[in-house]
Amino acid sequence: MDGSSRSGALTARQKMLDEIAARTVPIPAFVRRLSLQVVAMEWREGFVRVNFAIPEDLCVEPGVVFGGHVSSIHDQAAGFVMYTLLQDDMMFATTRLDVRYQAPTRPGDVCAEAELDSMSERSADVRVSLLQGGSVTSESFVSEAIIRAQR
Repeated sequence: MDGSSRSGALTARQKMLDEIAARTVPIPAFVRRLSLQVVAMEWREGFVRVNFAIPEDLCVEPGVVFGGHVSSIHDQAAGFVMYTLLQDDMMFATTRLDVRYQAPTRPGDVCAEAELDSMSERSADVRVSLLQGGSVTSESFVSEAIIRAQR
C-alpha cells in the first residue's frame, strides 16, 4: 500500500491494488480459472510483493508445478507493477516474457517480488523473482508496451 501517483492522488489501478490486497474486490473469472488469486500483497510505486497459493492440481509431475502456471504468476506480478506506475489514461500489454526456471516450484505458498527495471514513454521492463521457502525458483524479465487508452 504506500503508493500514489505523481500528483499525490491514487490512480484507479492503485486503488484496485489496495482492494486486491484487502481482498475486497471481486475475483475476475480468468483469475479464478487460472488459480492466480492473491493471498497477500504489498506495493509501492515500481514494486510489488505478492503471495499466491498454488493448488496441487496444477502439477505436471508429483510435486512439480506446471511451468506455464509459473510464467502466469510472473506475468501477473509484472502487471501489478505497471498498475503502480501508469496514469488512468494509459494501458499496457506484455510484449516479452522471458522466464528462467532455477528449481522446481512446488504446490503451496509462493511469493513473487517484481520491480521496475527501466521505463520510457512507450515501454517498461520489469524483473520478477518467484520465491518459495525463501529460495528463488524462477526469475523473469518482462517487457510491457505502454499506450494511451482510446476514448
